[in-house]
Formats: sequence, structure tokens, C-alpha cells
Amino acid sequence: MARLQLKPYTVLITATGKAPITLTLKPMSLVVGLMLLVGSPIVWISLLLYQNVQLAQRNHHLAETASEVLTELNVIGAEIEVLKNRAGLPDKVLNRRLIPDREIEMPPKGGVAQAAPAEAMLDQARRQLPGLEALLSRAVKPALEQTLEAEAEQAAAFPSGKPINGTWPVSSEFGLRPNPFNGRGYEMHEGIDFAGPVGKPIVATAEGVVVIADYRGGYGNHVKIDHGYSYETLYAHMSGLAVKLGDRVQRGDVLGYLGSTGRSSGPHLHYSIYRNGQAVNPRHYLKLEETK
Repeated sequence: MARLQLKPYTVLITATGKAPITLTLKPMSLVVGLMLLVGSPIVWISLLLYQNVQLAQRNHHLAETASEVLTELNVIGAEIEVLKNRAGLPDKVLNRRLIPDREIEMPPKGGVAQAAPAEAMLDQARRQLPGLEALLSRAVKPALEQTLEAEAEQAAAFPSGKPINGTWPVSSEFGLRPNPFNGRGYEMHEGIDFAGPVGKPIVATAEGVVVIADYRGGYGNHVKIDHGYSYETLYAHMSGLAVKLGDRVQRGDVLGYLGSTGRSSGPHLHYSIYRNGQAVNPRHYLKLEETK
């Protein structure tokens, strides 16, 4: 097949009294020029569309990031609310003072949903963050530390420890019992008796201050500890004492040694717990199995 050949053309332009003008037109050059003339706007429009698509994608990613930031701030705010309540701080006044942009109540709302601009969401996050930081550092953290410290002190003062290490038989329960000496009549027993060998160390069941360390009446050598928070404990019939009045003891510190002094029928430890001045059953605090 013969190949199409594009031949050049010559155009002669004449005017009366003037030299003629000769133009030589090459078809290939003309076609290329027309293509460039027509193609330039298309390229420019394509480039503009591409830039718009890229910008839209960036805006979409920015909006997603801004939404995630606000969501995280809301989660942090909710966690701070939990800590604030844990610390015993008031609810609404503190929030209005430190977080003016945060909603305290949730009134009825409605309307047509419109996408929030990323810039507006990031600006709200920027304004909300200092309030959360201020609430956490100035109010919640100090109050929470005080609360946890007080709870730790209260836990240390709770008489949940064992007064004698190991497992020893209970020789007399708390409450009403027959007279252990002659069997005549009944008496109230304000504690639990643990039978054991003479000289076995007796230890404090919680932190506190020794308010009695002496030999008195039916309890013989005995120690009484004031733990605060309305709790006291008593350890009686000991063969000897290892503390004195006014000593501050920790849970597990040795108070004395098992014996049979005072009104006692044999070596044992009498252990009592008092709450608000009233004797309570130590079995519940020691988590001993209930007797049948």
C-alpha cells in the first residue's frame, strides 16, 4: 500500500504596486501546531482537575484526623470525669470554670446534618485541650492523690490480718457461750480464742497506735490498738508483751507472746475487734470458714 505523502503548499499574496508575498505551508508543521493549540487547554484543565482531586483528598484526610482528635478528646474528658468523681470533686461548677466549651447537659437537638469543616474541628480541639489539661493537673490529680492516700491509710488500718501466724484451732467462738469454768449459766464472749503453744508470737492485724499494754483483770497481759476509722483490736492472755503504750505498729509487728495469763483455762489467744466501740465477730474480718 502506498504511503500517504503530505506535500508542502505555496501561497502567493499580491497587491497592486507592491511586491508579492510568498508563504510556504508544510502540512506536518501545520498539524503539529494545531495539535499544540488545541491540546494546551486540555492539559491545563487536566492538571487543574488533578490538583482539585488531590486537594479534596487532603481535605478529607484532614477532616478525618480532626474528627479523630475530637473523639479522643471526648474520651479523655469522659475518663477525667470518672477520675473526678473518684476523687470526690463537684460535678458541674468545676467543668464550667475550666472547660467553658464543653457541654455539661445534653438538651434536645436536631436539624439538617452538614459536614463540619476540618479547620473548625481542629480549632475546637485546640480550645478544648487546655481546659482538660487544667482540670486534670490543677484539680483532679491533687484530689485523686489525696483520696488514694486516704484510702491506702484506711486499708492499712482495716483489721484484716491474722493475729497469729499459721493455722490454729478456734477454741471458743464469738458470742453467747457456756461458762468455760463451771458450766453454770452463759456469758457473752467478745472475741475468738485461738489455742496454741506458749511463746507463739502474737502480731498486729493492722496499722495503729497502742493504747493499752498492761496486765489487767481477766485479760491478763493484753494489748489494745486504736487503728483509727472507728476500729480497735484487743489481744489478751499473753505470756509477755513486746510493745508499750504509745507505740505505733504496722500490720505484722509482734505485740507479745501467747500465754495463759488472767482468766484463762489454758494457753490461747483471745482476739477481739471493736467497731465504734462495739464488739464485732472477728471471723468475718479474718475470712475464716463459718462453723457448722
